[in-house]
Amino acid sequence: GNPAQLTGKGRFDVGFQWDSKFKQGFEDYDLKRSYSDGFRDRGRKGADFENDQYYMATVTYGIADQINVFARLGMVDGGKWLDHEGGNSWKGNLESNFVWAIGAKGKVYEFDNGLGFGLTAQYMRYDNREVKNWRSLDTGETAGDLGWATNDKIDFWQLDVIANAYWTMGAFTPYVGAGYTYYDVDFSGRWTHANPHVGWIDYGASFSNENNLTALVGLDVDLGMNFKANIQGTFVSSTALTIGISYCF
Repeated sequence: GNPAQLTGKGRFDVGFQWDSKFKQGFEDYDLKRSYSDGFRDRGRKGADFENDQYYMATVTYGIADQINVFARLGMVDGGKWLDHEGGNSWKGNLESNFVWAIGAKGKVYEFDNGLGFGLTAQYMRYDNREVKNWRSLDTGETAGDLGWATNDKIDFWQLDVIANAYWTMGAFTPYVGAGYTYYDVDFSGRWTHANPHVGWIDYGASFSNENNLTALVGLDVDLGMNFKANIQGTFVSSTALTIGISYCF
């Protein structure tokens, strides 16, 4: 479904959405390390996710003219994890993974001239996403070059609550929105060295987004014959571009 326009009572809207997240910034966090010899320590790190691509099928149902519920599912792929620490910064590949989301959106009020206000809430998550091909940003060497075999995974969830204002003018509905976003990452992994005398290191961390404010601007277009298209830009908490198309029946 489209972010601003609602589907009428008893009707379905099915479609496809591509979401390119250019950057998601995270607050600094403590990376906990446990070594095979029993020693433990931690390091203060910073993190960004870059260039994640979401490919998702969407289904929206109008339980009333003013209230819709929706579900989305698909694949997330292509992202990079940039991990920052002075003299010890790394970049890893975020592997392909199943992702899903559920949510609801409602119309608060709409004037006769097409100006209206709405609310949207969404919960999205994926689990056990692998992180591979770590490369040092300081030396250019990979973890494998240094003798390490890696086994790292992350769980991710995100909650969005957004208020929007829109204005329908014929086939076009431009809109702007702002609201609250929270996303959380749980990371766990083990690096095992080829030299058994070096042993292994277990890693663990949990961290969330640096900025909770989300701002967006977008445009819905009624293409006719029950088809709709949408384009949207998202800013502040993350920087992203979303393009979608759907069919209503």
